[in-house]
Amino acid sequence: MAKKKRKKRKKKYDWFDISNQDKKEWEKICPVNEYRILKPKDFPKVLPQSLTDKYDSIFIMASGSADGIAYYMANGNRVDFNDNAVDQQPFGLAFIGPDTIPSGSLIQHGDWEDRTTNPPDEFWEYITCSGIGNCYPLSELPTSESGSIEDLNISSQKDAFNDLVKVLKKYTQK
Repeated sequence: MAKKKRKKRKKKYDWFDISNQDKKEWEKICPVNEYRILKPKDFPKVLPQSLTDKYDSIFIMASGSADGIAYYMANGNRVDFNDNAVDQQPFGLAFIGPDTIPSGSLIQHGDWEDRTTNPPDEFWEYITCSGIGNCYPLSELPTSESGSIEDLNISSQKDAFNDLVKVLKKYTQK
């Protein structure tokens, strides 16, 4: 199957109220300086369900700093049937000590390399037969469902995380 040429869209940031998010709950899901892969049903209710229903899986990554700031990324792998692709759609939030910053950001139309994956035909056969679910290994996800971010060697996940941190820093800088 030939790759479809994707129309490039401008990256944008959508902001969501995250004042009800609890750092301890996020730490249970993913401790600082680690990553996890979740099924959408196991993801905290922070984004609209109409969006998370489109996710195949969610890659969670957390990084802490010496000054007590913890950054979290929840990178949804959204199946795009129109383009025969899987797009990363990262959401970021931060905690200063135990308190969350006022807003979390969802990146629409990210521009880092490998943000979009065009899986082989077998992927679409699995999707057609079984519906959306963790049913096929995606090249932009680690092979292990959890681990240390020091061991993570997938640049698209790191690039998405760095993009979010850059945007969220305006809320965490004193």
